[in-house]
Amino acid sequence: MTTKLSSAKVKILVIAEKLIENEGYVNVSARTIAKKANISVGTLYHHFPRGKMEIVIAIGEKYSEILGMSEFLADPNADPRVWLRKNLELNQKKKAFITAMEIEAMSRPDEVEALIKENIEKRKETQKSLIKAYNMMEKFAGRKLSIERAQLMQKVLKAIMRRHIVFGNHFGSDDEFIDLFIKIAKAVATD
Repeated sequence: MTTKLSSAKVKILVIAEKLIENEGYVNVSARTIAKKANISVGTLYHHFPRGKMEIVIAIGEKYSEILGMSEFLADPNADPRVWLRKNLELNQKKKAFITAMEIEAMSRPDEVEALIKENIEKRKETQKSLIKAYNMMEKFAGRKLSIERAQLMQKVLKAIMRRHIVFGNHFGSDDEFIDLFIKIAKAVATD
C-alpha cells in the first residue's frame, strides 16, 4: 500500500489476510483476528472502526494497486487482452479475498461503496491509477470514452470478473470470459 500504515495496522491486515485465505471469510471474526494478532478487540476497532468490512477494504486497496499494474497501464501499446488475463490470474490467486469482498459488498453495499469512495478521495495516486485504467477501458471499447462510460465499464468488468472467479469459470474458460468482456465493453461504449 502506498499510504503509510502503523505497524499495528499492518500486523492486523497480514493476520486477517492469512486467516481469510486459510479459513474462509465467514469463519473469521474480528475477535479471531484480534486474538491471533495478540491485541484486544478494542484495539482492533480503534484501528478499524468498521471492523471486518474495513479490514477487507484495506486489504483490497493493496490488491487494487497490484491489479492495476501501473507500469503495464502506463504503456500506451499495452495489449488489453494481456492486461485482462493478468488481472484474471492475480484475482484467481486471491479467490478467498474476492469472495470476502463480495460478501461485504452484497450485505452492506452502501457502507462498502462509501468507504471505498472515502479511501479513493484520500489517495491521489489511486486517482492517477484510475485514469490509466480508463485509458485501458478505451482500448477495450476501441474508441474514446467519457470518464462516466469508462467507470461503468470498470464496474461491469469488476462484477463479472468476480462472479467468474467466485463461481469457478462462470462464463466459460478465461479466453471465453475475455471475449465476452470485449463484446460487453463495445456495447457499453456505444451511445
